[in-house]
Amino acid sequence: MPPKSPSFINVDELLPQVTVEQVAAFYGVNLPELRRVGDEIRCRCFLNCGQSHETGERAMAINATDPAKIWRCHHYGCGRGGNLISLCDYLKPGPHMDGRPRGERFKAIAADLRAMVEGTVPGALASAGSPGPAASSAPAAANRERPTDPLPVVNVPLAQSDNERARGLVELDRKFVVETATMNPKAASYFRRRPYLTADACRAWRIGYLPRDGGGDRSGGTMRGKVVYPVLGMDGQVLTWFGRDPEYEDKHGQWLASGKQGAEPEKFHFVRGFRRGEELFGQHVFAAASDTAESAPVLAACRDTGLVVVEGPNDVIRLSTLNQMAVGLMSNTVTGTQAGRIAALVRQHAGGRVALMLDCDAQGENGARQALWEIAQQGVDVRLAWSRAMHGGKYADRQPESLSFDDWAALRARLAQ
Repeated sequence: MPPKSPSFINVDELLPQVTVEQVAAFYGVNLPELRRVGDEIRCRCFLNCGQSHETGERAMAINATDPAKIWRCHHYGCGRGGNLISLCDYLKPGPHMDGRPRGERFKAIAADLRAMVEGTVPGALASAGSPGPAASSAPAAANRERPTDPLPVVNVPLAQSDNERARGLVELDRKFVVETATMNPKAASYFRRRPYLTADACRAWRIGYLPRDGGGDRSGGTMRGKVVYPVLGMDGQVLTWFGRDPEYEDKHGQWLASGKQGAEPEKFHFVRGFRRGEELFGQHVFAAASDTAESAPVLAACRDTGLVVVEGPNDVIRLSTLNQMAVGLMSNTVTGTQAGRIAALVRQHAGGRVALMLDCDAQGENGARQALWEIAQQGVDVRLAWSRAMHGGKYADRQPESLSFDDWAALRARLAQ
């Protein structure tokens, strides 16, 4: 066997010797409060991954005793994960490689890890010629607040994509199954537990189950075996499709029973590169409603209650069956772009008022605190529709999609006061 190059760095030997705290300190990143549960660290996400607002307090899960520090982000719709090298890629100044550093960036991270083990300070490393953290005038946290890309962030409709395969997915819903009798048992159970997701509602919202076996048709590959939803622009064009695993509850239960071995199952799957923080689920309904006479009663209801803002797509669809227009964040936090879009919608359709109705649980309430602050800065009136303490605790641990007609009638009366 030929001798190893003097510049070779055995990363596998270094990983067990480095802690998450060392990595953060080396790259000048202030860690949030870390909560340790057994071998696991839980905390807010602190990575330079494009997320511009705080996540939930337990979004990041890091196995501190694993030699490679396996981690995963459980923020709604994210699902990123990896090991300590991936963590370094998201924290090291400069453009990251989505947690999979290669070439010169991998070599630079390997050199950083060796410096951490040897106790070399970042300044000394930079002066020695390595592209270390001191080569940047700001830490990763500052980069997250001040992106270097001056171009506006825009999600391009699939029909206008440069990718031919993406253009072919504009009418992916033609392949969806919406009748429970023809779905596999897990998918059928998902819809039966949500009786408002009728075949007609699915067609209207362009959602449905995409079978794994396409009979040779592989279009929609990563969405196969999932309940698929569209994100539509204000003009009604499809921007992307995202999928919800109907087997998530079973997989997650098995994962917990195994002592959380391996990666946590993915609940929602978004196409990589799509910026969901720039859009609102259901936003297209308002543009269409402005042009139809039959939407007048629904718009009137929106003016009475304010624009209802929820988390997920099923919440939006359920409220629509209760004659209430709503928009979904596709998350439990709101971005600045979403807050601006919400403000524009409420000024036009809802008398400048917002009714915030995120999931009525601990994570939803944490997100509501952030959303209240962010949306209120847009100069509109923001109220809570519910919390675990409001309404005598009646709605604690509920989601909007679980509301009955009587539930919503009571809540709507309160909001309309």
